[in-house]
Amino acid sequence: MCNKSDRDRTGWDFRVEFPMAAGTGELLDQRAPKACQIQVKSTAGESGTRISARLSSIERLAKDVAPAAVVIFRMRPDGTALMGYLIHLIDDELGRVLHRLRRVEAAGRTDVNHMTMSFDYHKGIRFKPTPEGLRDALAALVAEQPGAYSDRKQSQLAHLGYEGGGIEADALIWVESKDQLIKMLSGLEPLKPLQMQAYDRRFDIRVPYQGSLLDGVEEFAIQLPTVGACDIVMRNGPRRPAALFRCEAFASPPLEGGPILVIKHRVLTAWFREDGLDVQTNGTFTEEGRGLDEWVLLLRGLTYLASGTGTMELEFRELRLPPMTVPAGGLDGPYLEQLPRLLEFVERWQSVLALAGTTARADFAIGEIWEADAVQMATDILLNPAPLARIEFDILEGAEGEDPVEALYFDSIAFAGAAVSFAVKVILTREAPEHPRFASTRFELLDIRPGVTDLDAYGAELATANAVSILIDPKNLILVPQGPED
Repeated sequence: MCNKSDRDRTGWDFRVEFPMAAGTGELLDQRAPKACQIQVKSTAGESGTRISARLSSIERLAKDVAPAAVVIFRMRPDGTALMGYLIHLIDDELGRVLHRLRRVEAAGRTDVNHMTMSFDYHKGIRFKPTPEGLRDALAALVAEQPGAYSDRKQSQLAHLGYEGGGIEADALIWVESKDQLIKMLSGLEPLKPLQMQAYDRRFDIRVPYQGSLLDGVEEFAIQLPTVGACDIVMRNGPRRPAALFRCEAFASPPLEGGPILVIKHRVLTAWFREDGLDVQTNGTFTEEGRGLDEWVLLLRGLTYLASGTGTMELEFRELRLPPMTVPAGGLDGPYLEQLPRLLEFVERWQSVLALAGTTARADFAIGEIWEADAVQMATDILLNPAPLARIEFDILEGAEGEDPVEALYFDSIAFAGAAVSFAVKVILTREAPEHPRFASTRFELLDIRPGVTDLDAYGAELATANAVSILIDPKNLILVPQGPED
């Protein structure tokens, strides 16, 4: 079926629709109609092999997501058809149309209805100038499934000519020192432009960018090309687990005094120079929220480096460089003296969660550790063979004689989005003969699991199962933080 355009403003002369084929195996409600848009041209004895059409018409025709083509009939002066040609506006031919439109845009013109575009019809698909020949040529034009063809054409309309281009900008920046310039060009410090003019480069032709992509952008970092994976390993002796950072290495531009490689990890950034390896944590150390595993890795590495005996190793492309010793005072930053305690907390909480069979589900900032007194006490009781925490009673009702007393202490604690319930057997001993005051001397872990909903029922169940008659209710305990000399 061929429908003619009555007004030459649509870009096409005919819309050709094909009948819905039967017996193709497609369900009736799923088969799609096939149609194409055609502009017809003819020659009548002219020399050469090119035909012209208004650029405005070709633009409309080419940008239609349906199959579109220019059909040319080569004819004698008396009107006898010699040969037919079909130029399919897809792939290279679509690229030619878009390229021409970009050149017009760069010239500052918009009157495409006053411009023409030519095609060499000898580069088109030949067909016999008969009804059957034309039908077969148009059938081949719509052979691809409509949905797949539409997706392919929309992709080409969006991406042709951008293979080596895209959005780019000329920026005016203020550089205070050579070191700052090196950091900027190495992607270690963002560029903060004082002025910026963005351009859209397509087919290697720049025009002023008119979108909103850069609206509100006050700074941006240079993206360096990646050169592969690498590892940074921090150690402190053979008996402590190494802090292994799986990183990505990037090639830095050749700058005097600049890094050879820039190495990035979620928690730190390093730059490798001929004289060594410099490491810096990402974000604000005291405010950045991180997951438990990331804190364990980062605090382990920093604790080793702050110890004065820590070493760093770099492995890149199966080549491991000799260990580099970090001397005392080689690490700067907050909480240097508290790093061992911070590491102890996160390692213990990680172990407690593993024993309970659960995981941390929320990020936390380093300051939240100082507020988690109950968790610090519990992890000390559960994991420290000689715990600093102890439970004291001025009077223990029912306790007679000098023999130690067994009690059950149970509680629930939560941190980093994870809750744990536990029960321990507490051995309580008088501080002195005939003295009413009792204090814990030993803890024995009886049970640990993900946080329970009914803590009292949990404690009663564990007391019965372990034949312990004295229960220490956590609601009756008063937590007294340790002093600096404890």
